[in-house]
Amino acid sequence: MDKGKIVYQLLCAALLVAVGFLVWSNKQKSEALESAKTVATDVDKRQTSYILETVTKDSFDLPYPKVVGGMPIQEAFAARATNRNFSNQPLSDQQISDLLWVANGVNRAESNMRTAPSARNCQEIDIYVFLRSGIYKYDALRNYLFLIKGGDHRREAGKNTFFKDAPVALVFAADFEKMSEYDQEAKTFYSATDVGFVSENVYLYCASNNLSTCVCGFIDRESLALRIGLRNGKVLLSQAIGWEKE
Repeated sequence: MDKGKIVYQLLCAALLVAVGFLVWSNKQKSEALESAKTVATDVDKRQTSYILETVTKDSFDLPYPKVVGGMPIQEAFAARATNRNFSNQPLSDQQISDLLWVANGVNRAESNMRTAPSARNCQEIDIYVFLRSGIYKYDALRNYLFLIKGGDHRREAGKNTFFKDAPVALVFAADFEKMSEYDQEAKTFYSATDVGFVSENVYLYCASNNLSTCVCGFIDRESLALRIGLRNGKVLLSQAIGWEKE
């Protein structure tokens, strides 16, 4: 057989193998890309779900909070501000989870320490979340919400009219059962101090995420204590959170 013909046939065979490999490689890349898109879509759906806004649930496992990213701290300090102008656009379940974790969540799981300090680590500040669907209590150790009362009670979270518009209102209450080592005067003093740390964490989260917020002491403490079932403690402050109304 002519050597030139043999070389030609070998080249053709090599070309066919190369083309086949390229086709297979592109197919693999395409399948991997589609798989990545599906995963990204699923993640995005979880991050943008609004179950808490639309459904009253006896309990709710919050999405795992985002503990990385966000605005540099110096920029967040520069942007921190009170804004009483709220739209009724809801926050996603992921945003609510992130907000609560920043406020007073667990940041050292091995010791259950919190993002906000407390006197003698009493961790006496509890957060009650007022949403359109109901009032929930935040369990920081389990990253979990459990229902206190169904229905929309946001306007009762504070005496200011903007509470009815803000999609989220946080009511901060001190549980004096967790402060058994203190007398009444010390309980009042230290819980009033500790709640300030929690509220400021909320302010910095809102600054980092372009959200409006306003903390208020102009609230009906006795009525709120009855509404959330607080027995041995004190309602301290309420804080409205949401998107700025354009």
